Amino acid sequence: MMETLHTTSEVAPSGNAIYLAIKGAISSGEHGAGQYLREEQIAKSLGVSRTPVREALRRLDAEGWVETRPNYGVRVKAWALQDAREIFEARLLIEPYLAGRAALKINAIAVAQLKRLADDMLAITRLPSTPKSSDAWFFANSEFHSIITAAADNSRLDRSLTLMKETPLIKWTFGTYSDEDRERSARQHFEIVLALEQRNAAWAEAVTRCHILAAEKTVLDRYEREHASA
Repeated sequence: MMETLHTTSEVAPSGNAIYLAIKGAISSGEHGAGQYLREEQIAKSLGVSRTPVREALRRLDAEGWVETRPNYGVRVKAWALQDAREIFEARLLIEPYLAGRAALKINAIAVAQLKRLADDMLAITRLPSTPKSSDAWFFANSEFHSIITAAADNSRLDRSLTLMKETPLIKWTFGTYSDEDRERSARQHFEIVLALEQRNAAWAEAVTRCHILAAEKTVLDRYEREHASA
């Protein structure tokens, strides 16, 4: 359940706090795909008025987390194969470019952080696959790629990429990975770090592109398997 936001008579919760609370509930699965979100119920659960909830839902609609159906209301977006294809297509356009820029700009501290995260992810591949290990992989992987895109020093492209990667669909992709997929991904992380450390932009772009293409194939293959047996 979404936690009531703490308020006082003098300080109301910000619209951003309400937005983050609703998005967090969707991301965690508290609000599942296709579920309708009622302004009044959400406002009551958060201890706020309906107006900021309405604004938060409009923002989530614009970002693709929910969809508004005239005469029905707002419901959590159900992700489809086309959504996955579009996200990977956008990532392939943006992320390798940012990796190449990062190779020319990244500092030694950031490279050291990337090495640590690559080591962490390799260690996770040697553990039994559980929800806990999948979450650890997801968060380490997110931090790894965030460091690289931030190092590219293009805040607009970085924000666009971050919004795409925050979707529940992206976290779902990590549940599709077999042990072999995780090990391959971990090896690619080390190669990305080496390319960045040697300031080789073309290499960083190439290995990042291969990394994303491998993830895309894993996701689309699983989708086709599940729907073929449905």
